[in-house]
Amino acid sequence: MTKPLKIAVYGKGGIGKSVVATNLSVIYARQEKSVLHIGCDPKHDSAVRLMKPGSRIKTVLEVLGEDPVAASTQQVIHTGRLGIHCCESGGPRPGLGCGGRGVARTLEFLEEMEIIERGDYQVLVFDVLGDVVCGGFAAPLRQGFADKVVIVTSEEPMAMYAANNISRAIGVYEKNGVVLAGLVVNLRGTDASGKMMEEFAQKLSTRVLATIPRDPGILAGERKRLTVVEHAPDTPSSKALVQLAQEIAGIDAKAVPRPTPMEDEEFYRFQEKW
Repeated sequence: MTKPLKIAVYGKGGIGKSVVATNLSVIYARQEKSVLHIGCDPKHDSAVRLMKPGSRIKTVLEVLGEDPVAASTQQVIHTGRLGIHCCESGGPRPGLGCGGRGVARTLEFLEEMEIIERGDYQVLVFDVLGDVVCGGFAAPLRQGFADKVVIVTSEEPMAMYAANNISRAIGVYEKNGVVLAGLVVNLRGTDASGKMMEEFAQKLSTRVLATIPRDPGILAGERKRLTVVEHAPDTPSSKALVQLAQEIAGIDAKAVPRPTPMEDEEFYRFQEKW
């Protein structure tokens, strides 16, 4: 049995993780690969972009909360466009409980149901919230579900700070076989320094896999609950995402070096230089 491609997309909140993750799922599905897309965010707003209009996804925590004994894969895995299977972890109501626990419990459930071990999927895409300050959001790394981590960042200092922090967590869990595949730079401005981002990647012992230019087609597609590669396939952002999918699939994890995150003071000095 061929080993599946298991990708975890991480980054600071609001940086465009779900844009990257959902487009990857669509691209691989168009290549006639079986895809499982797992939204790891209490807001459960990742897989909705892949479902048909009017469809509602019941989260894993909702299902388990209603009847833990009766829970089944059919209740938590939903079929979206292009045959993509979608799953959302969900989370507690705002102000109540730990959002990271929802992610950890979802992965425990997938393991209990042997969803990944059965070999039904050729590609698994985890869309993960946050900068891994919480063990729950680090679960795709800690439990060995993901093999290749893609960090979405931008030229903004706090997005880069989160990327540096995430690379630190990857080093902690490398024993599980997880590697830092590279960075995806989601440009926030038109005058971003590509040279700065390349040097930042080098500092982390990784590389920039793709640069996604600002594109109104991304927002226009999201308003229709479509990915940009579906809505506007000829735009530079769509082409960059298609190339990204190819780059990730071609990475030999065994040849990827361990990330070398900067300590905070070194990171601040790096920022000041630019």
